[in-house]
Amino acid sequence: MLSKFTGPGIFRFFLALAVFATHTSRLEFGGAAVHIFFCLSGYWIYTMYIERYAKTRRPYLTFVVSRMWRLLPVFWLINLLVLLFLYLNGSSASEWYRANPAHFVLSNLLILGYDNQPIGPLGQAWSLDIEVQFYLIAPFIAIFLARRKVPGALVLLAVGALSLTAFVRNCPIRVAAYLIYFMIGMTAASVHWQPSRRVALTSLVGTVLLIACWVATPWRGVIIVGVHPGPLAIYSAHANEVIGLLMAPFAIYTTGQKGFVADGMFADLSYIVYLLQTIGVLWVVSHPGGVLTEVAYKTAAWILVTGFSVVIWKFFDRPINRLRSLWVNSRKYAAVLHAETPGSESGGAAVSDSTACPSSFDVQADRP
Repeated sequence: MLSKFTGPGIFRFFLALAVFATHTSRLEFGGAAVHIFFCLSGYWIYTMYIERYAKTRRPYLTFVVSRMWRLLPVFWLINLLVLLFLYLNGSSASEWYRANPAHFVLSNLLILGYDNQPIGPLGQAWSLDIEVQFYLIAPFIAIFLARRKVPGALVLLAVGALSLTAFVRNCPIRVAAYLIYFMIGMTAASVHWQPSRRVALTSLVGTVLLIACWVATPWRGVIIVGVHPGPLAIYSAHANEVIGLLMAPFAIYTTGQKGFVADGMFADLSYIVYLLQTIGVLWVVSHPGGVLTEVAYKTAAWILVTGFSVVIWKFFDRPINRLRSLWVNSRKYAAVLHAETPGSESGGAAVSDSTACPSSFDVQADRP
């Protein structure tokens, strides 16, 4: 029964809601959720590339086009909705004029460079920029890991040192600072590591207890930040890194769970909710008031964002994703297609390229 509530899709949906909660409360653990997204993205990207894209014509091109096809349509739609909301709300940002016009237009069309904008309509889309940067190098890393001659632990140690150096040096190639999270997932997939249930529960319970201790002690300022952060808020980013790393085993554990029948839908919804929450947050902020008013608007925002996300998924995202999946299938070699046909000699199916999630968020994966 536990596997039903620990499916990869529902877990990703929970992570998207955690980011939403960060933007509508004083709690600050959205960064940890994004780090876990990166970890899961690394796991599924390795699995997808080795089991699916590597068997297509021009695999690198097919992979990059497919990934951008998966991200961009929903990104464009919600970006336009946010811009329209800001315009109607009278806050279509004189601040945007600080940005280089070409940079602003290109990053809002292709995502690349979004993290380097002075300001952007979709604040949390910075992580999508990191994700896209990762996509450009992921196939090479996947091939290396598939053929690696060195232990996975040594690979993670080297990448960890690289990420730490990139973070301290403020490397302009932003994905370098977050590469360790992607590599945890990719390395786990390459060595077929699936944490036991005991390890997964230890990871989950340990994370919950750590957050509870921070909230219930004088150290609460590390994770309870809000509009007027205290002196401990400077450690918030580090706390989120600790939470992300501590939660990683449980995140990897979910990749082997079946979940509910609708688990794939929740995976897709996680990406939409992750982006669409911007409108909900802006709507709440534009209606200040007392405690009861604030609670009412926040509750309405959660309900409306979730409801509209389902509509976007059903009538916009899902049909586009089906076309993408058909295109990827059309690029497979005939021998591979035959091997994946039920009843064929192999008797199995390749990883299906059908679901996605946020920023990292893009792939729940292409799972059987």
